[in-house]
Amino acid sequence: MQTTLTLQVTEVQFDFDEEDFTAEQQQEVVDYALGNTFEVEVDDVGDERQIADALVECVTDLTSWCVVSLNYRQVTN
Repeated sequence: MQTTLTLQVTEVQFDFDEEDFTAEQQQEVVDYALGNTFEVEVDDVGDERQIADALVECVTDLTSWCVVSLNYRQVTN
């Protein structure tokens, strides 16, 4: 059974290498990721790797940029 977690990105690094993308445009993408919460579904809420992988996939899909690394915290209601 999958569980939905609400997560907030606290740090993120994207792969902007070799792209004609200004520093301001890059910062907008970073700010978007840092300024939002994301809901991810996982099978095992105790598996940190699974949670991180699901969040990386979610952020990558929404920003269209490959996530190199990130840190996050779980948001509780």
